[in-house]
Amino acid sequence: MKLNQKKSIPMKRTVIFISTMLATISLSSCQNKNATAQIVAENKTITVQDSMRTSNKMSLMGLNIEKSVINWKGSMLFSFGGHHGTINFKDGQVQMEKGIIKGGKFTVDMNTIVDENGRNNSDLVNHLKNEDFFEVETYPESSLVFKNFEYVTTNRMKIEAYLTIKGVTKLITLYNVDYDPKELKLSTRFKIDRTDFGINYSSKGLAEIKDNAISDAIEIEVIVYIMDGC
Repeated sequence: MKLNQKKSIPMKRTVIFISTMLATISLSSCQNKNATAQIVAENKTITVQDSMRTSNKMSLMGLNIEKSVINWKGSMLFSFGGHHGTINFKDGQVQMEKGIIKGGKFTVDMNTIVDENGRNNSDLVNHLKNEDFFEVETYPESSLVFKNFEYVTTNRMKIEAYLTIKGVTKLITLYNVDYDPKELKLSTRFKIDRTDFGINYSSKGLAEIKDNAISDAIEIEVIVYIMDGC
């Protein structure tokens, strides 16, 4: 009986030691995102990268609203004139699993639209906000929701997404969506046909004077910074 008791003592100590070691690694995971722990088991060395971006679980990550932005550009159809400006995000989130983007949903505050060519021209901005263009009093928000993903390269995707403007939802394809894992940055450029969303003012088929026609295409550049978190 005494021999059995002596043998059980080191076994208990071993179990306690292993449990303590694993608990320490778990508790320190949010304190040092670049920490690397090495665990030796059965003569094999396992490297565990302590980072949210390599987690086995699906993570929801918000946007850095202050850094993220949408750049837009509209141009005249038969002349070199045009306008460009910005719109701000209201909120959004990105779903990530093992450092791979699995989903995303973004809301845009249409009341923040700015024209860089005439920042002090309130009449021009008010025109963009009225019923001729985005009708922001009735439709204060636009949205983009990721649907399907295809990875072209490690950090470049083709994404199908639902874009909603003025209450109209269309499925669009974003052919080059780049992801910078170091900066946690998503960026893409694409064009939309504004008439698909009921924005018909001075469009090609409706302009009274040909030289005053505005291109139906709007160029959009989206830059999203994801909030890092634990």
